[in-house]
Amino acid sequence: MSDSPVSDFAAPAAPVRVSVAQIPSLRGDIEANVAAVAQAILDAGRSGDTLIVFPECGLSGYMFTDRDQVLAASVPVSDPRLAPIFEAAARAGVHAVVGLLEADGERVYNTALLVGPGGIAGRYRKQHLPELGADNFVDPGNGEEPRVIDIGPIRVGLMICFDLRFPESARALALAGADVVAMPTNWPLASHFLADHMTRVRAVENLLYLAVADRADAEAGTRFLGRSQIIDPGGDVLVDAGDTPGVVTAEIDPARARIKRLEFDEPKFALPVFAARRPEQYGALTEHQN
Repeated sequence: MSDSPVSDFAAPAAPVRVSVAQIPSLRGDIEANVAAVAQAILDAGRSGDTLIVFPECGLSGYMFTDRDQVLAASVPVSDPRLAPIFEAAARAGVHAVVGLLEADGERVYNTALLVGPGGIAGRYRKQHLPELGADNFVDPGNGEEPRVIDIGPIRVGLMICFDLRFPESARALALAGADVVAMPTNWPLASHFLADHMTRVRAVENLLYLAVADRADAEAGTRFLGRSQIIDPGGDVLVDAGDTPGVVTAEIDPARARIKRLEFDEPKFALPVFAARRPEQYGALTEHQN
């Protein structure tokens, strides 16, 4: 039973395979990182995946200490060094969410690029920036492009790392019709609470899937947590990569993410999670606070 426009899309007839790639990144070595990502995309195609998600800034590295280093590691999306990724996606018939430092004129962004068989399908520039690594020196995104992209069997929402701490970010994606939120991240070791609890909360409060790709290696003295995972709309962890490199996969049912109403039999009651919203009461959510 539909109680929200996001439920009106036709549901796929079969489960969809989604993977998260917990693979290392070499700081500043674009060619090596591109090669690793391209190979993982090809492997995903052989496995029958529809979507594979890679870590934040995986093509560039992240732990930079000044703006000049960030600019040196950034690339425009037209850079020919990225070509193997586009070629792999076309050959494999797979969509991939890839993290990079994106150069655009004099600006540089922490970007999640959605690449598919036809090229760039979508792009999200990180809007919430922590005081950590490259994010100290990049420019904030301002929602220039749609953050939810229909790739056929599923609708993919994009956010990055620190965005997880802002419930409005995931909710906006859910309201725009996302079945699965793809979230590249670079969680340092202190992020256990996020991996243990907050991912589950964001999935269950929005009744959608969350696919998080982190790193489990180290860069410039900072070790990353790992714990790449896929969470279902009930808040259950379908897969968790732990603290070792690798790719983990789960089958998701987008129909579950398109029903924003929960019904129970004993006692009989229902929770119209989206229809019961009262946006007129939430004005303070959009007011700036220091």
